[in-house]
Amino acid sequence: MMDPEILDLLEEIGRTSTARLTPAICLAGKRPQDRRSQVLKAIRCTILPRRLDFVAADGTRLSIDVGSSRVTNILECDTGPKPDFEMDTRASLIEQLARLISDLVSAPGPLQLESLCPDTSLAADDVGLTYSEVATACANIDLPEEPRVTLVPDNPIETESVQDPNSDDLPAAAKTFYDGMDRFALGRFLISSDGIEVSQFEGLCAQDQPAHPDKDVLSEIIRDLVGWQTDSSTDLPQMVVMRPSGGQGTGVAFVSDGKNTTGALHDARKLEAVVSMWKSSKNAAE
Repeated sequence: MMDPEILDLLEEIGRTSTARLTPAICLAGKRPQDRRSQVLKAIRCTILPRRLDFVAADGTRLSIDVGSSRVTNILECDTGPKPDFEMDTRASLIEQLARLISDLVSAPGPLQLESLCPDTSLAADDVGLTYSEVATACANIDLPEEPRVTLVPDNPIETESVQDPNSDDLPAAAKTFYDGMDRFALGRFLISSDGIEVSQFEGLCAQDQPAHPDKDVLSEIIRDLVGWQTDSSTDLPQMVVMRPSGGQGTGVAFVSDGKNTTGALHDARKLEAVVSMWKSSKNAAE
């Protein structure tokens, strides 16, 4: 004979349970801090290899591979360039993932989670980023106390904004690209688009380094880019990438926004990361 308490419990479950119409579940939490705790809890409680897709109310997405409470890959992210688990350092990966999680939970709630089968099998030597490492890095990132709310007037008044082409307030895609390439560029430089003002040289492009461009090289680069922009129907900013045949070796990417030009040397295998950085820089300038 079944215990009456168990019967009462089963009756309560049957009375309060509702069928889910979607495989996604809603993570509780009105505040960003609460939602971040739920994301970290999902990572900690995922033992078997799974793909976890997190989507905020405004469509912001973060998709990660998780197994044994460890993040083994970042598949999609809308709030920044996708980290490269093969090329980036462990410390950089942890910091980037913590930032992506914090940006995700700062977006408007509710936050939806869908647990799916991973696209690829987990390698035996893939240790991933542990829950503790990610949680510690997240704790160092402050979050807004209140939910992010956007107020839109019922009848917005359209106004035409005109910016001075020489204004320092114009979006700077080249400078944004230069700063973002810091984590995986072999060398980089930032110059004015007329080639007159030289701003910065780093890595292999620094003074006395093998890839440091002299004035003649810079003049040739500027001349070629001006010719490219003249022949192309694409509006600024623009990116031009040159890669060695076969896709192996060192490639170079140029980004020009009309005011500045950035050149960045990179491993040719990092093309996807370069393109992601370019998209982020371009979006920031729009």
